[in-house]
Amino acid sequence: MSISSRAVSPTVTAFSCAVAVAVALAPRPATASEQAPRNRYTENTAPSSTDAVWYTSSSSASSTVRLAALEYPGRLLGRGSRGEPVAEVQRRLGITADQDFGPVTESAVRSFQAGAGLVADGIVGPLTWSALFGTATAQPPGPSAGSNSLGAAAVAVAQQQIGKPYRYGGAGPNDFDCSGLIQYVYAQVGVSVPRTTYEQFDALRPVSRADVRLGDVIFFLDDQGRAYHNGLYAGGGQMIVSRRPGTYVQYQLIWTDNYRIGRV
Repeated sequence: MSISSRAVSPTVTAFSCAVAVAVALAPRPATASEQAPRNRYTENTAPSSTDAVWYTSSSSASSTVRLAALEYPGRLLGRGSRGEPVAEVQRRLGITADQDFGPVTESAVRSFQAGAGLVADGIVGPLTWSALFGTATAQPPGPSAGSNSLGAAAVAVAQQQIGKPYRYGGAGPNDFDCSGLIQYVYAQVGVSVPRTTYEQFDALRPVSRADVRLGDVIFFLDDQGRAYHNGLYAGGGQMIVSRRPGTYVQYQLIWTDNYRIGRV
């Protein structure tokens, strides 16, 4: 399956996603969460609308996945997390269950992830929790929003890239820029999409916000109405995105109303 794009101005396509993002976001100083190491996590600290989201938090039933006698806690567990979910992970890994996610727990999680073929980022999210407790893969956070199988499959592939670094021009499998991530995840489910953010915006079918589904592409627009950045919708007002140099593929809230939605 392939998607052809309409002609895009050479001047426009000369810009990369990374350059456009840097220009658009330059006035905003780095937030505390962006300055901190990526595995720092405090479960009682709510993110601002512009901060990177390293955990998921939703009271909706769909963000909690029943795993035998356990439930996925609805948030990522990483360095600094505390509580019974951490103890459950520690018991499963055969280490002291002190309910404190410290360096020993992080190291054990990384070892488990590497052995399970997951991204060894030391963070327990839906995929790692599912692998630990031997159940079906957890659903992405938030409501399914009329999910379809193709989009859900793309989100599942994108989840496997979480923790991989941003690189200008990166198109996988080891690193990505924003549009490179979109192209890569759809290629893994048998769909060819254009390479750049501008070409993807031009090629994908526009849909309304009321009709947003898992796997739709969220495009962010500059003052001229051009798409300078994008991410993959993952439910609950969040997307999976490779943001900019110095960051990693991660969940992030949709932080502005100035966006459009495209569907493969």
